Amino acid sequence: MTKDKRQKDPLKGLERFWIIGAGRFGQIAVERIGKKKGDAEITVVDKKSTDLGHGKVTAIRQDGIQWLAAELKPEAPVDIVVPAIPIHVAYEWLKFNLSKKYKIIPIDIPDEWLTRMPHAMRGAMGQAYVSHADFICPDNCPEPENICTHTGKPRPMDLFRLLAGLDFDDVLPIVIRSHQLLPGVGGIYPGDFFHVLETIRTNRNRSLMIATACRCHGVVDFFRLE
Repeated sequence: MTKDKRQKDPLKGLERFWIIGAGRFGQIAVERIGKKKGDAEITVVDKKSTDLGHGKVTAIRQDGIQWLAAELKPEAPVDIVVPAIPIHVAYEWLKFNLSKKYKIIPIDIPDEWLTRMPHAMRGAMGQAYVSHADFICPDNCPEPENICTHTGKPRPMDLFRLLAGLDFDDVLPIVIRSHQLLPGVGGIYPGDFFHVLETIRTNRNRSLMIATACRCHGVVDFFRLE
């Protein structure tokens, strides 16, 4: 995980934003980033037509994962990627890159593993959604470090740290942190995609867990390569 060097100003040094998805959360991201940084270069990608393209916002009508897989390179003109579609964007990007050489085999999650993750709910085969919250969080939560916005109580251990410390029968946990940029808007540094890809290739003979998580919410996928 990239160290969080922007705790006081999460947007410092960020000028080029790729937003994957133009639904409700994509629209929130475009609006809030544009309001906070009027000179930001924003690209929003969605397979459905969108009217978000205006000013310095470029709208692209294409499948978000396919576009990201084609365009995200180490030298790509982007400072941060904002996932705003209801799938595990980082995992899908990794699958696209790994599938050129490997077959990705999801691992069924045992009940015992599931109970060790907070409020975990099964998704597709090998996937689970996890959260410290058992309530619907406000979409403008500023993600304070110590106190929960909704309950006013002390916040539990950051979820991205908790997941990284789990031990599941020799499964290697690899966690990508989603950094809070603005209330309701989280992003992944491009370098983290490539760091994780290299980590997977180095550990290709092990079972793996890939997670993307912020302080409170996350999604995990368990798999192995053949």
